[in-house]
Amino acid sequence: MAIQTITPYPVASDMTELEEIRDQLKDTGHPVSVEDIKAWIQDQDLYTERYRRKTYVSYSDILLAHREFVTGQY
Repeated sequence: MAIQTITPYPVASDMTELEEIRDQLKDTGHPVSVEDIKAWIQDQDLYTERYRRKTYVSYSDILLAHREFVTGQY
């Protein structure tokens, strides 16, 4: 019988480049900078990957951090 393993990392399709995340969040009415995103990554110890000199992070994780930022919980 096979068991399902738990993967501690997000699926590859969720990984998004920091500048792209910044560009997507500017239309929300609560824009952020790449430096804000980097601070959230460090404060929440989020998983990142480097590829071709660019940093990628889970878009879902950043959306949760952005929600905390907007609601004043951050």
